[in-house]
Amino acid sequence: MKNYINIDSELDALKIKEVEKVFYENIERDVKIIPKVTPFKGINTDMLYIKDNKALFIKFMDTTEDIFYILEEDLLEVMSEENDLLSLKMKQSHSDIKYNYVFVMPYVDIEEDYGFSEFIYKHIIDKSKLEEIMNDKKLLDNYLEESNNEVTLNLFMMDVCPEYYLLNSKYHLNKNFKKISFYSDDYEYSATMLNQSQLIKSISIKYGDILLKGAPGTGKTAIMLSRAIKLARIYPHHKFLIITPSKQGCNELREKVKLLYKNNNNLEIHTYSSFIFKLAKKYNLVINYSLLKKDYEKAFENLIKQAKNIIKNKKMFKGIFVDKGEQYSSEEIYFLKEFLYKTKHIFNVYSCESSNISNDLNIFKPNVNNLAFDEIIELKDNYKQTKRLVEFVNNFSENANNYIHSLRENKTYNEFYKSISKREEGKSVDIIKVSDLDEQISSVIWEIEHLVEDKGLNYSDIGIVYPYNKKKLKSGKMIYFQYMLRKALDEAEIPYICADEDLTNMSEKFGITISNIYNMSNLEYKALILCELEMLYNHKIIDRSQDYQINDFVGDLNKVYSAINRACDDLTIITAFNEESSDIIKLLIESNI
Repeated sequence: MKNYINIDSELDALKIKEVEKVFYENIERDVKIIPKVTPFKGINTDMLYIKDNKALFIKFMDTTEDIFYILEEDLLEVMSEENDLLSLKMKQSHSDIKYNYVFVMPYVDIEEDYGFSEFIYKHIIDKSKLEEIMNDKKLLDNYLEESNNEVTLNLFMMDVCPEYYLLNSKYHLNKNFKKISFYSDDYEYSATMLNQSQLIKSISIKYGDILLKGAPGTGKTAIMLSRAIKLARIYPHHKFLIITPSKQGCNELREKVKLLYKNNNNLEIHTYSSFIFKLAKKYNLVINYSLLKKDYEKAFENLIKQAKNIIKNKKMFKGIFVDKGEQYSSEEIYFLKEFLYKTKHIFNVYSCESSNISNDLNIFKPNVNNLAFDEIIELKDNYKQTKRLVEFVNNFSENANNYIHSLRENKTYNEFYKSISKREEGKSVDIIKVSDLDEQISSVIWEIEHLVEDKGLNYSDIGIVYPYNKKKLKSGKMIYFQYMLRKALDEAEIPYICADEDLTNMSEKFGITISNIYNMSNLEYKALILCELEMLYNHKIIDRSQDYQINDFVGDLNKVYSAINRACDDLTIITAFNEESSDIIKLLIESNI
């Protein structure tokens, strides 16, 4: 638990006090700690201390001796009232949980009780008592109530600190806490606690503009959601906003927030466009519906211009979180900042440049990395992929970065990030070469049967991803790849679903998922089959002096990078191209060492 002393926050409710550091350094090994718990509105504790299923809320007081002797009766009354409020809330919603709440006052000795003798005896650890406990840690057991049922206690922990839980995570990384299963709307969910490193990052919230960047799988979205819910619960009278680029991502975040943070009236989740349309409705902006149908971009730009005129002095949010910041222009980022409080605001942007698969990609134009942030944090720990998969993705990242730099030495940053796997070894990537489209589809069918029959995977564990549903060749012929794949799956009697904007990682899946890269960008699967890369338009750069050709090539590299990062355990790439016909295939093969 010593690592918790590394929590670094500027917010009073989340700061680590000096006495906390001493406490963490002297804590018993058989104790579980959840730091900075807000069990109910208006009550912020420094930790939930759990030993033998006995629960103890602890708050560390910074009160100095001088201040205490001026305000001692008032302070005792305030602490007693907070304890009574917690007691009332617990009786209302968790009457089956046995617990205690203590206030640690390391700088004062309480000599006068002012009629609070019972409260002081049961709920206050003053300077002298703390010294005794530090010399004999078992003395803290005197403040513990009876043991709780383990299942009931686990459900209680998820209720009082839901921001620290991951929903439907395929992997249980924090073994100190049990995996929880529960039902909502007749659908079974699972919840696992963030590990210690993730908890520290989620709590270490600072004021100002912060960029958090890293490869897929490094927990950017998990940390973002944890921070947003945490702040919304600490500051229930302030509003917070999450902006995410796709409706698919928006749906998933809303579903998670609905399950984790039930009283979520002060936390909004929007796509950029849905946020603008909300502003239009709220402030009676003029929407040209006829132009919206004919020229959506022009009509939307008109709305933006109107919105900019009305946002002056409209400081609506204490905190804004931008998911997948690489998909926004600097102008859009600056526009969102206009809705923040002028002081003591939190503005977090989460970004991975190489995950940008939008049509607006321009690697030669200033991007999120070039904006003026107060702090830039690089996330490197990969919790999603096995070591073998991470090695492959890291090799691809390095090869792609070197390739780009060989074309343009003036590139000041790497497009592709590396990460460090926190999972088991896993298996190597399979790259299967085939002669034509028919053989490629046959190989896909064979691979599915191998994963199910030989490796014991469920169909729902498998995803098939390809660049586009259809593509028009230079000859004018149209290839309807998704149609051909679906026909082959039907003939093989393999159940499948087609990904769309409503399908999320939380959705119940009845069969394998087939998808183009765009509808797969937020999903993840134990096993992934990447095929028909021949549909990509830029396998080679014909004229290296042309920036647009390099930009388009990197755009296709990003699509491949996004696809291979959807796999968690098992990745198979099936292609009819070779190193001579495609530099993309060459980079993939050279990365599979």
